[in-house]
Amino acid sequence: MSTGTEKFSNPEWLKNNGFSALAEISQLLDGEENIGRDALIRALEYRNLLRQYDSILSALTQRAGLYPYLPDDAELSTGDLVNLEYHSADGLDGIVLHSAQAKVYRALMDGVNVILSAPTSFGKSLLIDAMIASGKFTDVVVIVPTIALIDETRRRLSRRFGASFKIITHPSQVRAKRNVFVLTQERFVEFEEAINPQFFVLDEFYKLSPNRGDERTFVLNQAFYQLFKSGAQFFLIGPNVQDITINETDLNFRFFRFDFTTVATEIRYEQRGTELENALEICKGLGEPTLIFCKSATSAYVLARHLISQGISAPTPSAREMADWLRQNYHPKWVLADILDQGFAVHHGSLPRSIAYHLLRKFNEGSIRFLMCTSTIIEGVNTSAKNIVIYDNKIATKKFDQFTFNNIKGRAGRMLKHFVGHVYVLHTEPDPELPIVDFPSFTQSDGSPESLLIQLEQRDLSERSKEQLRYLHAQDILPIEVMRQNNGVDPRKQLDLATEISTNAAKYHPLLSWTGYPTGAQLPEACRLIYDYLMEGHGRDGVVSAKQLTFFVSRFAHLKSIPRLFQAELENPQNTDPTEAIERVLKFLRQWCEFHFPKYLSALDKIQKSVFERMGMRPGDYQVFGASIKHLFMHPAVTVLEEYGLPYKITLQILEKYDLGEDVDTIISNLPTVEASQLSLTNFEAEMLGDTIENL
Repeated sequence: MSTGTEKFSNPEWLKNNGFSALAEISQLLDGEENIGRDALIRALEYRNLLRQYDSILSALTQRAGLYPYLPDDAELSTGDLVNLEYHSADGLDGIVLHSAQAKVYRALMDGVNVILSAPTSFGKSLLIDAMIASGKFTDVVVIVPTIALIDETRRRLSRRFGASFKIITHPSQVRAKRNVFVLTQERFVEFEEAINPQFFVLDEFYKLSPNRGDERTFVLNQAFYQLFKSGAQFFLIGPNVQDITINETDLNFRFFRFDFTTVATEIRYEQRGTELENALEICKGLGEPTLIFCKSATSAYVLARHLISQGISAPTPSAREMADWLRQNYHPKWVLADILDQGFAVHHGSLPRSIAYHLLRKFNEGSIRFLMCTSTIIEGVNTSAKNIVIYDNKIATKKFDQFTFNNIKGRAGRMLKHFVGHVYVLHTEPDPELPIVDFPSFTQSDGSPESLLIQLEQRDLSERSKEQLRYLHAQDILPIEVMRQNNGVDPRKQLDLATEISTNAAKYHPLLSWTGYPTGAQLPEACRLIYDYLMEGHGRDGVVSAKQLTFFVSRFAHLKSIPRLFQAELENPQNTDPTEAIERVLKFLRQWCEFHFPKYLSALDKIQKSVFERMGMRPGDYQVFGASIKHLFMHPAVTVLEEYGLPYKITLQILEKYDLGEDVDTIISNLPTVEASQLSLTNFEAEMLGDTIENL
């Protein structure tokens, strides 16, 4: 795919044809602005070769709206300086917006609600920062799709606004006078005390649309609905959206859609041989940071080992140091450590958050050459990749669509660092489509689940939705309020479970009325009810039966130790591949212990309490067990600081000498008092501790 601008990336050609090249760029800007901007960005990478034309280059940069690319020493007229001031954001000293950013910024500053669709390189995060810096708001909410993005956003905002705002990432944190809440949708709906911001941001807003098959969609819609009802100004941002299904007047907003890019992109299709052969040929010629998209962690490991076996490697002392640490603290045969030795890494959703963060950090620092990514790359985590290789055209077993394809390729290049991003595609491009985003909490179209509809105020429900929910209001087995508290769990499933328990109360009472920790048949029964009713018998994330769920949870509840859990899995004679065994444990810890099981157990807890209290019977209380599972049977500081980039082994060592406290605020406040010299840390561990403290 060629735009005809590739020659502007040729330094020899630019050197010999400087003036005519700039004249051609000028003509392109007049006729085809996007192509002209692409050519200009390529030329700006070699600005040193065009010094004699500095004034012309500066004029073209302003015409193209690329004000951030103006050098500090550019000679500007009074009119240019006034224009530059217009493109500056209040409170962000020295930061200049490009022309499309400035249009959105001015609308936001005028109090307009904005929905923005723009490419990955647009600089949407800077607009969030600009609005916080404006000083107009005391409480701001930023909803992001993943905990990895919570951490990345928190670090960025803490560096810029830590002295003037408290950055809150957990429902348990105490609020200050001025707060920025950085949360996933699940964490937002967990807040018992309502958050009433003056401004809120919803990142990756296309995930509101239910046609993408993401089960988290409807919790996101619930979060958006609650925030919208607060009356706050809103800013919804995402890439590649062509249209939305709701009128601007219905929500009182302006929809901006830009194709404005700040990096040039070259796309090459390599389909001459097999995928492995093509990937090998491409990677042989790449000497700069490269992301490789794979459908799964297994696919990524297979590809990494193949490339290494064919002689491709880029070892660094820093990556090898991390590899040695992984062997010592996880397992000596974990293949992640082996490929790290050669400058490769695999980044996927089941990795411990601290490990995933430090792999990304090493990649951005240049210590890792090839970072193999699964769908985690789509979630907006920033990298410094110059190259993207799209090796697979699937996410797990499902082919990705044009929307996802555009999102992946948009990760190549980075403004002012990699002027040109190179994308290598090993499959045919997905069929074109019109990415349209639906807002089911407002349109209440076919397919809007009852778990979302029951969260809406009665006056906001359509007649069809009211009729759909009529049976829930007509029954007296389980209160609607209990169903609402179980966010994201189908009300019909909840009602079926409550009916089963109340119909057979004598049978279930001794099995469900436990407090603290379950004993005997109590945990298996809780797992069975969760699987058969709340999950409706659907396997997910490696769990395919109630018996298997019981086995995993009871084994961890018995061992209460991650190393022992690793060892137990590795001793299973059916596990012949240590990496598969290790990552199966990691997936269970990440997906089930920290998320699914506490969520479903909490729903079961609320349901049995409601049923037994209504029948005059003593209910159980599962909060202690649920919290223990969520914290992996360790001190709360372990899972809190894991999210901040500190591996659990280091936190456990700290806790032997320091009292960090129990709640999030106290833990964060006490961590800077820890002195690395008082601990038996390796250089890499001291580096991780220092990074965490520096970025609190």
